[in-house]
Amino acid sequence: MYAYGWLALVIMSLWISLAAFVWGLKSGQFTEQGRVRYFPLRDQTSPVPTCDPAKLTAEVYVLLGIFICGLLIMLTPVALTIWHSVRG
Repeated sequence: MYAYGWLALVIMSLWISLAAFVWGLKSGQFTEQGRVRYFPLRDQTSPVPTCDPAKLTAEVYVLLGIFICGLLIMLTPVALTIWHSVRG
């Protein structure tokens, strides 16, 4: 009975992964692979961040929403199992 919850979890995970991959392609995250592979070999310190780290950005809200959706989807089979065991 709780296979539907796991199926929903897998489907949502695939859609979220696909959306993240498409976003990465559209925003140019994979354009400079030849240059980026040498970054770990450089001896440089990281630059000082220009934004306030205490300020919540849109990315934080999106990641929080993804986390909450995943948590709800993962808890659905547990809730359904408990509900069915109490009823029957």
